[in-house]
Amino acid sequence: MKITTPSKKWLQLPLLLSFLVPPMTSHAGLELNAGDWTLQFSGNINAFSTNIDCNAKTAGNTVAGGLACGSNGTDYKSKNVQTGLLPAWFSFSANTTNDDGFYTGLNIGFQPGVDTNTGIGSNQDGALGNNVSNFRQVFVEFGNKSAWGTLKLGRDIGLFGSDAILNDMTLYGVGTVSDLSASGGNTTLGRIGVGYVYADWKAQIQYLSPDYNGFSFNLALTDPWGASTIAGSSFSTTGVTGSQEKNDYGMEAKVNYAFDGGKLWAGFIRQKVEFEDATLTEDGSTAAGYDIGAKYAVGPASFVAYYYTGEGIGTTGFLVDAFDSDGKERDSDGFYLQGMYTVPDLGTNLGVSYGESNLDANKAEKDSDLVKTNESFIVGAYHPVGNGLNLVAEFTKTKSEAHSGNKAEEETISLGAILFF
Repeated sequence: MKITTPSKKWLQLPLLLSFLVPPMTSHAGLELNAGDWTLQFSGNINAFSTNIDCNAKTAGNTVAGGLACGSNGTDYKSKNVQTGLLPAWFSFSANTTNDDGFYTGLNIGFQPGVDTNTGIGSNQDGALGNNVSNFRQVFVEFGNKSAWGTLKLGRDIGLFGSDAILNDMTLYGVGTVSDLSASGGNTTLGRIGVGYVYADWKAQIQYLSPDYNGFSFNLALTDPWGASTIAGSSFSTTGVTGSQEKNDYGMEAKVNYAFDGGKLWAGFIRQKVEFEDATLTEDGSTAAGYDIGAKYAVGPASFVAYYYTGEGIGTTGFLVDAFDSDGKERDSDGFYLQGMYTVPDLGTNLGVSYGESNLDANKAEKDSDLVKTNESFIVGAYHPVGNGLNLVAEFTKTKSEAHSGNKAEEETISLGAILFF
């Protein structure tokens, strides 16, 4: 099944997915003409029942930064109705192109959650539970796409790791849930932190080149990111107001080559990180990471391979658990492999993927509870019903291991649906 998306629709993430993930039913959204402007409305709504079994292996033994639920040292089971990796989405965009080919466009995307629970330390699901929502896309862009390219100013997905997540089959499903979202929240993790570092949504000024016979490149100047931790005591000073100086922009870049049936890409991310805490042995570093990936489709089958590595970029998210308690950067890397097959005539997409993210410990942390590896194995079935609706069934097994040998394991069965409009 081939999906054709009209030109200028790529501004909207749900429509962008039709290019990148395996072919599943999606809609082109609602389009209106107002004078010289084209107005577009599109999005998705999804919900899943998640049945989660969390095993801490040894009670009380934690994996700091582990993404398998049970990394908190506690065995438990959790059942929930929640949004998957892709949040519910409502997108509005407008664009116009004059006779000289000068393009102007804007986009605003609103992402509400299904579950009212915040997902972290809360168990109130009622009307007063403060439904989780945010605005991930707010930008304007302009330029000449075929002559000298376009400029984007505002908030949009980051470049580093963007193709990794946009090609992840769990965008249509759930993937890893973790202790962070086992009780709800805006989204699950999919393969974030178990194969790639989250690209996230960043304030930025981005340049996109014209297409040179399949070759193109992106450059972005981003709002400086702050170092943080989900590993508890790994770096207690991060997150404290004023602990980090934000005196240097982040930089991201990506080169792309599209060809018949596939795509190749490679990118990098860089940001200087300095700390104001005089008690730290190290006062900062330059976080730098590199990634490379490929997607290829032949007949009813498609394949994705991705790898990243970096110093001081952290794991799960950029600058998350990137530094130890002395302020020294940690090394990290990861990868994932994915294969999908579309059953002829039936249209069901069957997928399997494996990935892992690794975080090296510094000398003083060799036997600590700091996470060493998060890995997951995922199988899924994604069946297009028509009119933008896909029925989804997934099984995910996630394992987390600390440098001390502590382990946790999560098994999740997810059933639900995602509707694009």
